[in-house]
Amino acid sequence: MRLGEERREFQRLNVEPAIAGTLGGQTISIREIGVLGARVQHSQPIDAGPTEMQFEQGGATVTMRCEVVRSSGKPPSIESGLRFLAAVGESGDRLREILARLVAHELEVRRKMPKHIIPSGNAVDGDRMVRGKDAGFLCYRLEAGHWKKTRAFLPEQPVAGFTVAHWVDPNEVQRLCQVFEAADVEGRRLIQLFAELSVSDELEIPPSA
Repeated sequence: MRLGEERREFQRLNVEPAIAGTLGGQTISIREIGVLGARVQHSQPIDAGPTEMQFEQGGATVTMRCEVVRSSGKPPSIESGLRFLAAVGESGDRLREILARLVAHELEVRRKMPKHIIPSGNAVDGDRMVRGKDAGFLCYRLEAGHWKKTRAFLPEQPVAGFTVAHWVDPNEVQRLCQVFEAADVEGRRLIQLFAELSVSDELEIPPSA
């Protein structure tokens, strides 16, 4: 991402070890997953057209209506990209909860790794130029070693910082800011992914079937 760009699409989490599931009745291994789609591996071609992906994690079952947008490889090793069309029942909330747990675990693993940056503990400065009381999102940018908060109507993720829904606990935001300062590039991407979960909840993505 180039300097000055802001991103609106939702990221995916690399899953290791892979999560077992099914796609159209066929066994799959989920390698990446996010609120908009997934990357999976399977042994046989998937029929064209809408289908269902299902998996279990932490005692929760997630069922997503989806479509295959691309495939590569050949039997018995095929990799496909999926786009989620709708979440069946409570699967949207369950997916967010699962992703939150997986991201939190990965961040905890990374926290225990040796690092060269120490969180400053800087407080977040409130923005005096509020762009609208009804703005649904709050953007936190790290500028010259200090955090700046602005209200936003669009859930854009800044280059240095993150955007969350307006209802996220300020204490949680403060913790994310401190972890963001100490994180490397991949750690910061994980924090943005974590922040995007509140954004997807606010926007009702994926939609319920």
